[in-house]
Amino acid sequence: MSNEIKLSNATPMLGARKPQAKSVTPDGTPAPSSHVAAGDRVNMSDTASRLQKIEEQLSAMPDINHAKVAEIKKAIADGTFTLDPKAIADKLVDFETSFKR
Repeated sequence: MSNEIKLSNATPMLGARKPQAKSVTPDGTPAPSSHVAAGDRVNMSDTASRLQKIEEQLSAMPDINHAKVAEIKKAIADGTFTLDPKAIADKLVDFETSFKR
């Protein structure tokens, strides 16, 4: 006896909607919608607008600070890279206690 389930012959559930076909441009990006239903409207709060602007600014920033990485690599190679264990410990404590507020 097999426990296989075949979904290829599955019938749609009652009341299930068929997915709407989406228009795309020749390069594969979604085409702008030409239909706007009466009353369709989006209002963003001031906070949402600010978050959107911050997100756009962050996405424009590089993920890696290549100049800083090069500076640290050079210091390690030269033997001049030093760590301050107390400063690291202080930052770890600050980080951990910031979640308890």
